[in-house]
Amino acid sequence: MPSLRTIPAPVEALLGSDALAHIITSNADGTPQVSVVWCGVRGEHVVFCTEGNTAKVRNLRREPRVLLSIEDEARNASGTQQHLVLHGHVIDVGPVDADLCNELCRTYVGRADHPLNLRHSATAVTVTVEIDRIGGNGPWGS
Repeated sequence: MPSLRTIPAPVEALLGSDALAHIITSNADGTPQVSVVWCGVRGEHVVFCTEGNTAKVRNLRREPRVLLSIEDEARNASGTQQHLVLHGHVIDVGPVDADLCNELCRTYVGRADHPLNLRHSATAVTVTVEIDRIGGNGPWGS
Protein backbone atom coordinates (compact mmCIF):
# COMPACT_ATOMS: atom_id res chain seq x y z
CA MET A 1 0.00 0.00 0.00
CA PRO A 2 1.43 3.43 -0.86
CA SER A 3 2.28 5.63 2.10
CA LEU A 4 1.70 9.37 2.45
CA ARG A 5 4.63 11.53 1.45
CA THR A 6 3.64 14.38 3.78
CA ILE A 7 1.50 14.68 6.86
CA PRO A 8 -1.17 17.38 6.44
CA ALA A 9 -0.77 20.35 8.83
CA PRO A 10 -3.98 19.66 10.84
CA VAL A 11 -2.87 16.05 11.40
CA GLU A 12 0.61 17.15 12.46
CA ALA A 13 -0.89 19.73 14.85
CA LEU A 14 -3.05 17.11 16.60
CA LEU A 15 -0.15 14.64 16.75
CA GLY A 16 2.02 17.36 18.28
CA SER A 17 -0.52 18.10 21.00
CA ASP A 18 -1.08 16.29 24.29
CA ALA A 19 -3.95 14.24 22.83
CA LEU A 20 -3.46 10.59 23.72
CA ALA A 21 -3.28 8.08 20.89
CA HIS A 22 -4.80 4.63 21.05
CA ILE A 23 -2.79 2.16 19.02
CA ILE A 24 -4.44 -1.04 17.88
CA THR A 25 -2.21 -4.00 17.04
CA SER A 26 -3.08 -7.61 16.28
CA ASN A 27 -2.46 -10.40 18.77
CA ALA A 28 -1.18 -13.72 17.42
CA ASP A 29 -4.74 -15.11 17.46
CA GLY A 30 -6.00 -12.15 15.39
CA THR A 31 -7.77 -10.37 18.23
CA PRO A 32 -7.11 -6.64 18.68
CA GLN A 33 -4.79 -5.31 21.35
CA VAL A 34 -5.24 -1.65 22.36
CA SER A 35 -2.67 0.53 24.13
CA VAL A 36 -2.32 4.23 24.82
CA VAL A 37 0.84 5.92 23.54
CA TRP A 38 2.32 9.37 23.56
CA CYS A 39 3.18 10.12 19.96
CA GLY A 40 4.87 12.76 17.88
CA VAL A 41 5.94 13.41 14.32
CA ARG A 42 9.36 13.06 12.71
CA GLY A 43 9.24 14.09 9.06
CA GLU A 44 6.46 12.06 7.44
CA HIS A 45 6.33 9.44 10.21
CA VAL A 46 4.52 9.03 13.51
CA VAL A 47 6.86 8.04 16.33
CA PHE A 48 6.49 6.90 19.91
CA CYS A 49 8.59 5.37 22.67
CA THR A 50 7.51 2.35 24.67
CA GLU A 51 8.90 -0.49 26.72
CA GLY A 52 10.19 -3.19 24.38
CA ASN A 53 8.80 -6.13 26.37
CA THR A 54 5.11 -5.26 25.88
CA ALA A 55 2.42 -7.12 23.95
CA LYS A 56 2.21 -4.10 21.66
CA VAL A 57 5.87 -4.44 20.59
CA ARG A 58 5.68 -8.22 20.26
CA ASN A 59 2.64 -7.75 18.03
CA LEU A 60 4.34 -5.04 15.94
CA ARG A 61 7.38 -7.21 15.34
CA ARG A 62 5.14 -10.03 14.06
CA GLU A 63 2.51 -7.94 12.21
CA PRO A 64 3.49 -4.34 11.41
CA ARG A 65 0.03 -3.06 10.46
CA VAL A 66 -1.41 -0.63 13.02
CA LEU A 67 -4.31 1.69 13.57
CA LEU A 68 -3.95 4.87 15.60
CA SER A 69 -6.99 6.73 16.92
CA ILE A 70 -6.63 10.20 18.42
CA GLU A 71 -9.51 12.24 19.84
CA ASP A 72 -9.37 15.99 19.28
CA GLU A 73 -10.79 18.49 21.78
CA ALA A 74 -12.40 20.41 18.91
CA ARG A 75 -15.90 19.85 17.64
CA ASN A 76 -16.96 20.18 14.02
CA ALA A 77 -19.70 22.45 12.67
CA SER A 78 -22.40 19.89 13.50
CA GLY A 79 -21.16 19.65 17.10
CA THR A 80 -19.60 16.19 17.06
CA GLN A 81 -16.16 15.51 18.52
CA GLN A 82 -13.38 15.47 15.95
CA HIS A 83 -11.12 12.42 15.85
CA LEU A 84 -8.26 11.25 13.71
CA VAL A 85 -7.74 7.69 12.49
CA LEU A 86 -4.40 6.72 11.00
CA HIS A 87 -3.91 3.46 9.15
CA GLY A 88 -0.24 2.59 8.89
CA HIS A 89 2.54 0.13 9.27
CA VAL A 90 5.65 0.02 11.43
CA ILE A 91 8.87 0.53 9.51
CA ASP A 92 11.24 0.45 12.47
CA VAL A 93 11.45 -0.69 16.08
CA GLY A 94 14.79 0.69 17.14
CA PRO A 95 16.79 1.89 20.11
CA VAL A 96 15.15 4.42 22.39
CA ASP A 97 15.51 8.02 21.18
CA ALA A 98 16.28 10.05 24.33
CA ASP A 99 15.47 13.36 22.62
CA LEU A 100 12.07 12.05 21.55
CA CYS A 101 11.40 10.75 25.07
CA ASN A 102 12.23 14.18 26.49
CA GLU A 103 10.02 15.92 23.92
CA LEU A 104 7.07 13.61 24.58
CA CYS A 105 7.40 14.02 28.35
CA ARG A 106 7.41 17.80 28.00
CA THR A 107 4.32 17.63 25.78
CA TYR A 108 2.31 15.19 27.87
CA VAL A 109 3.32 15.91 31.47
CA GLY A 110 5.01 19.30 31.27
CA ARG A 111 8.61 18.39 32.00
CA ALA A 112 11.34 16.11 30.66
CA ASP A 113 12.59 14.97 34.08
CA HIS A 114 9.34 13.15 34.88
CA PRO A 115 9.49 9.53 36.17
CA LEU A 116 7.46 8.38 33.14
CA ASN A 117 10.28 9.39 30.78
CA LEU A 118 11.66 6.22 29.16
CA ARG A 119 15.00 7.72 28.08
CA HIS A 120 16.95 5.78 30.71
CA SER A 121 15.08 2.49 30.37
CA ALA A 122 17.29 -0.42 29.34
CA THR A 123 14.41 -2.05 27.44
CA ALA A 124 12.62 0.92 25.84
CA VAL A 125 12.37 1.24 22.06
CA THR A 126 11.33 3.88 19.56
CA VAL A 127 8.67 2.84 17.07
CA THR A 128 8.36 4.54 13.68
CA VAL A 129 5.06 4.29 11.81
CA GLU A 130 4.53 5.10 8.15
CA ILE A 131 1.02 6.36 7.46
CA ASP A 132 -0.88 4.68 4.64
CA ARG A 133 -4.26 6.36 5.00
CA ILE A 134 -5.92 9.10 7.04
CA GLY A 135 -9.53 9.09 8.16
CA GLY A 136 -11.77 10.21 10.96
CA ASN A 137 -13.91 13.26 11.59
CA GLY A 138 -12.11 16.57 11.24
CA PRO A 139 -10.16 18.83 8.89
CA TRP A 140 -8.12 15.83 7.71
CA GLY A 141 -11.09 14.30 5.89
CA SER A 142 -12.98 11.09 6.42
